[in-house]
Amino acid sequence: MKFLNLLWLGLVILLVVTACAPEAPIPVEQPPPEVLELQITPAVEHWLPWVAECAGKIPNLGVSVQVLPRAELSLAETGLILRLGERLETDPFVAVMGEEEIVVVAGADVPVSSISLVDLQAIYAGTINRWGDVLEEGDNEIGTGQRIMSLSYPDSHEVEVLFRRVYLDDEIILSDPQVFSTINFLEKLLDLHPSAIGYALASQVPAGVRILRVTPEEQIASLQYVLAITSEEPTGGLKLLLLCLQNVQ
Repeated sequence: MKFLNLLWLGLVILLVVTACAPEAPIPVEQPPPEVLELQITPAVEHWLPWVAECAGKIPNLGVSVQVLPRAELSLAETGLILRLGERLETDPFVAVMGEEEIVVVAGADVPVSSISLVDLQAIYAGTINRWGDVLEEGDNEIGTGQRIMSLSYPDSHEVEVLFRRVYLDDEIILSDPQVFSTINFLEKLLDLHPSAIGYALASQVPAGVRILRVTPEEQIASLQYVLAITSEEPTGGLKLLLLCLQNVQ
C-alpha cells in the first residue's frame, strides 16, 4: 500500500512538472542570404574596404566582387557596377557615391610648385623635356637642367583616359612615359626619378608626395564622380548598401 501511495505521488509530481514546463520554441526559418554581385574598376578598387564595412552592417547581405577593366563591365552579369566618370546613355540607373580628383604629382627635385596647363600638355606631348623650359618667376632654378621623365598609367586605364580628357584635351600621350599600374609603383618611380612628373587620384597620393597645382584652375574639371550603376532603381539590401556608401567617406 505504501508503495502504491509513493507511485501515485510520483505520477502527480510528474504531471505537475510537465504541465509547468515551457513549450519548446518553434524554430524560425531564416531567409536565404542575399548575395550581391559587384563589378568594380581598378581605379576605385580602394573603395572595397568601404563596401565591406557597409555590407557588414546589413543583415543577411553578402557581396561577391570582380575587379575588371572598364571595357569589360556588364550589367548583364552583375547587379552593381562601381566606376569613375560620367553617366552614359546606356546606363539604366545611376547614383553618385562620391567624388575623386585627378591631380598632378611630382618628384622631390622638380623645381616648380605649379605648372601651366599648356606646359603640362607640352610635357606629355613630348615637346618639352627639361624643367628649365617651364620655369616661372619665383621658381627654384636649381635642377632646371634636369630632364623631365613623364609617368603614366597604361593606355586605356580608366585614370589614364580621364587624365587625358581633363588635362590633355583627349590627346594621345607621346612623351614615351614610364608606365605604372599601382600607386605603390608610382611612389617608387618618384623616389627613383625625383625629377619625374605623373598623376593620380588625390585620395591615393602617398604621404610626402608633392602635388603640383595646374593653372589656370578654372579651365580644369579635375573632379570626377564615383558612380553606382544598376539595371533598375535599387531596393532592399542593395539600396541600403548604396545609402551607406554615400556616407562613409
